Amino acid sequence: MGCGGAYQPVCPAPMVTLTAPAAGAMESGTIALTATASASTAYGLTVSKVDFLIDGTLVGTATTSPYTVMWDSTTVTAGTHMVTGKVTDSANDTATTPAVSFTTTGHAALTVTMTSAQILPTPSSSASGTAHITVKLETGAMRGTVMLSGLTATAVTINDGFAGATGPRVITLVANGGTAGQWDVPAGALLTQEQLTALQQGKLYVIATSVANPRGEIRGQIVPDNIVVTFSRMDRTPEVAALGLAAGGVAATTVDTSANTLTIHVNSTGVDDAMAAQVATGAAGSSGPKLIALTKDAVDMGHWSAELVSISAADVGDFEAGGWFVNVATPTEPNGAIGARIE
Repeated sequence: MGCGGAYQPVCPAPMVTLTAPAAGAMESGTIALTATASASTAYGLTVSKVDFLIDGTLVGTATTSPYTVMWDSTTVTAGTHMVTGKVTDSANDTATTPAVSFTTTGHAALTVTMTSAQILPTPSSSASGTAHITVKLETGAMRGTVMLSGLTATAVTINDGFAGATGPRVITLVANGGTAGQWDVPAGALLTQEQLTALQQGKLYVIATSVANPRGEIRGQIVPDNIVVTFSRMDRTPEVAALGLAAGGVAATTVDTSANTLTIHVNSTGVDDAMAAQVATGAAGSSGPKLIALTKDAVDMGHWSAELVSISAADVGDFEAGGWFVNVATPTEPNGAIGARIE
């Protein structure tokens, strides 16, 4: 008995059910996409194929049972994705499963803007740069390029350090012989597990040095989606300004909105006699409650910092609303000689 002809009944639709991955699963590496499928044997129909789609894009096809496709999950960005299965039978009728949501460690695809403003003290330079970096979070494999404009770099490197701080070199890029201003991550570059953790904390940066600025002319912090980095200019309080004293600084703040941690590096000038520094809540210049205290550098008297301090989700909300400020206090100005709203 046939179906689908001019004088025949409509063919029953085929059926398909996803069996893997499970809804809400956390997946990494190469994983199995699996489905069961059937067509109406009463009408002599058979399953022709089952297509698997990730976020609407076809990633593989199976033509025999068990209907399974092995898929490399590191080809997509880390996070939540949707998988569907689509069956086609011998009458060319189709059916599609409801989408199933799962999470993958995947890869991080990052765009980094490089400026002189992220180097402290800031050099006089109008140069700029953009880095495009991809990292497979399961293996640490890294690839990418940096395009520079307005400078002749002597080196471009990826280093380990939070915004406002400096740290050791992790990867040295190679100048591209065919494209002026382009530097490439070398083939086979790998991040260690410790460096992958640093990446996810916002603790890696790209820096370009030059003859004029051997300590760095432009820099860009590598910032995953869960990280927010701000640079806040710290100005003199009215009392210090009235005395005509030269003082100032920059507060580089890193907030992990997933892990709820705060890192801050303050680089100040004119307040080497400072006795305390803190991040507090409230409007700029107000005397709100202290959130965290900062530690003074034993060598650089103008450098104060705190790294990966646990804060609450409510504190993160205050930060996002512009409700934090930072100040540095001196013996003569115990309520703060310089300060800034963090935003």
